[in-house]
Amino acid sequence: MKIAVKKLENRKKITLVVEKFDIANMQEIKRNIEGELKGYRGNILIDFSHVKFIDSSGLSVIIAVFKQLNKIKKKLELCGLQKQPTELLEITQLHKILTIVNSCNGQ
Repeated sequence: MKIAVKKLENRKKITLVVEKFDIANMQEIKRNIEGELKGYRGNILIDFSHVKFIDSSGLSVIIAVFKQLNKIKKKLELCGLQKQPTELLEITQLHKILTIVNSCNGQ
């Protein structure tokens, strides 16, 4: 499994335990995240502290999770973004749509 899950007080924290979130592992990560979302009706915090690289495949998973949560009026928050993932979100202007928080401890 390439994710770790922790239930926090007001959300579920999903930590991506990979250095690269790309075409090579996006299907497995997507399946794991979808499994965590199934039947869950709360906010999600995705921790990218381990992720040094994201490509468009990884972005597509983030967007899919955002849309799924948006439909049920819940929030997706991202934390722990390193340099390349941050730059990619800025280049694609997704940083204007997605909520990026400083703390990954769920506060």
